[in-house]
Amino acid sequence: MKKIAGSALGAVVVLGALSTAGAWYTGQQLPAVLETSIQQANEDMGKTMPALGLSATIELVSLERQLFSSNARYRIQFAGSLDGESPSNFEWFVTDRIEHGPFPLSRLQTLKLLPVMATSNYALERSPELEKWFAGSQGGAPLQGQVSLGYDRSLSGNLRVQPLQMALDEQTQIDFSGLEIDFDSSANVEKISASGVMDSFKVTSTLATDESMRLEFKGMNLTSNTRKGVSDFYLGQNEVRLQQIELQIGESAPILFKDFVQRDETSEANQQLSARYSYDIGMISYQGNDIGSSQMLWTVKNLDAAALQSMVELYGSLLQSGKVDSESGMPQLTDEQTAQFKTDLEKLLAGKPGMALEKLAFKTANGESSFSLALDLDKPVSFDLPAPELTKQLIAQLDAKLLVSKAMIGDVVGVQATIAGETDKEAIAQQATMLSEMASGMALASELAVLQGEDISSSLHYANDQVTFNGKQMTVDQFVALAMSSGGGLAGMGDDAPADDALLDESEGENTLQ
Repeated sequence: MKKIAGSALGAVVVLGALSTAGAWYTGQQLPAVLETSIQQANEDMGKTMPALGLSATIELVSLERQLFSSNARYRIQFAGSLDGESPSNFEWFVTDRIEHGPFPLSRLQTLKLLPVMATSNYALERSPELEKWFAGSQGGAPLQGQVSLGYDRSLSGNLRVQPLQMALDEQTQIDFSGLEIDFDSSANVEKISASGVMDSFKVTSTLATDESMRLEFKGMNLTSNTRKGVSDFYLGQNEVRLQQIELQIGESAPILFKDFVQRDETSEANQQLSARYSYDIGMISYQGNDIGSSQMLWTVKNLDAAALQSMVELYGSLLQSGKVDSESGMPQLTDEQTAQFKTDLEKLLAGKPGMALEKLAFKTANGESSFSLALDLDKPVSFDLPAPELTKQLIAQLDAKLLVSKAMIGDVVGVQATIAGETDKEAIAQQATMLSEMASGMALASELAVLQGEDISSSLHYANDQVTFNGKQMTVDQFVALAMSSGGGLAGMGDDAPADDALLDESEGENTLQ
């Protein structure tokens, strides 16, 4: 028994000695580790923040080292504007209690037994500029979290934005349940994965019409899996899901957007970037009536990574130096910077970039309508060409297609009638059929559309200064003339067309909608 006790005591002594030695080692290495991490963070933010209209830098203000822990203080300086209208330069301070490894107490308390180099416990510091935010968070640090640094320089931790109730101004109030994000990254932040949850975020405001407005987001989940590519841009997938978005104006019934999903995916091949951005709404409802679902998909392709990176870095440097107009967002360039921007733009266009609204669709119970638009660009011989010739050389090709479902028109008319309180199903069906046929007739009479089965369709293709419109080839001038004459004819038809009330009055007896 004495031998067992002696062995256990010896193990504790050895473990304590190793922990003390590890803590001392961490304390010695900490300044260099922090400096490297801050430098890396500043480089990464310099490449990504300009896309948000901001620039930010982190600075280590102080570091007090002890044997088992250290206290650090950082300054984060921001410049730019998130809304494009309110330029500001402000700074936040963050306090950090750093527990030295290999076995920080906070990790042992949560049964995380793998050794780490250090664990950071950070929190936003109170200041006069942030007083309203702190007060709205019941006085605690509204932004805080914990990050552990592994001996392989990997990171794992969390970020917590505390619940918040506060008035932005006399008209606007925020009620926020809080946000929690867990994340992991490999050494040098080469790979990042994250997940987060939020229960609700509600904004109530008084509009200029003195009506109240309420916008509420409920049940958010986010996931992210990205890696740094050869071009230093982060590639991979991000997804945000919301169970419901609720919008209410005045005393009217709220509009509900259910099962909202936003996804983006970025990829890289042959030093060119491509991306996809999709937005889906599972169902739009009003007064208990399901109206339909919606989908939007954007894509970009063939973006020269080096040229894009150079343009982003230039914009970031201009933001930091206050050389970006707050109202227009346009940068103030020197002659040298103008030449650099022009070189980057030429390189970007030489890659033949393209952008497309691949699908904008609205689907009801019996039909789906959609619109698509794709634009491919090319490098012009010169940017000094007259505007018409420059446009002709910039646009390699353009494709557009509109498809309107007659059945969808009928569904929408039926829902409108139901919301208005109509109960005669036969009369509602007749009205829906009549209005969908009228829309079809007007579109066909204008020569801007054709009938494709039970859908009204219009298509346009442009390339090499030639237009193919609804299957017919013509010059650009001929197309413009057709569009103008058809538009005028359609407007005239609209003047002569009977009003909806007159059309409805033609229905007899019980089939007339009052």
